[in-house]
Amino acid sequence: MSQLPAGVPTNGREAFARISAVAKPSLDDLKLMVFLEASGQSGYLALAARAPNPEIRALLEANGREEMAHAHRVTKVIKALSGEDFPPPADDGNPFVAASDRAPDRRQLEMLVAAEDGGGALYDTWAENIDHPEAARLLRLNADEERRHGVRAQEALALLPD
Repeated sequence: MSQLPAGVPTNGREAFARISAVAKPSLDDLKLMVFLEASGQSGYLALAARAPNPEIRALLEANGREEMAHAHRVTKVIKALSGEDFPPPADDGNPFVAASDRAPDRRQLEMLVAAEDGGGALYDTWAENIDHPEAARLLRLNADEERRHGVRAQEALALLPD
């Protein structure tokens, strides 16, 4: 079972602030990102479960599935850089997984659009600054999907009832 590295934030806002400030990720940064990406799956699925229509539900579920794919991709980056296996944590071992009974609303979806676009830019920066071609390729795949998540969140926003 993977453990968060010592000294990294366990509060979601602080963890995202740390990650967002990194231009060249350390192994600890990558491990933190595995936890954050893995928590994205449960976050999106919780929103999807309360979506006001099936179209929004499908968009949010797709993003959730890909969040876990991002976590798995970052584990491959860790393996490529260090040789270490670092599988994504289960929800019950992830401090960033939070229970939510909120239905998706305009403000939340707008925040997701911005966050996903920012995630795309972050992964691109990491890919540019990492000295390993395969790791950079994997990070660029995550960047592309992050931007696609932003597009889906924008589509969900357009489908929200007035």
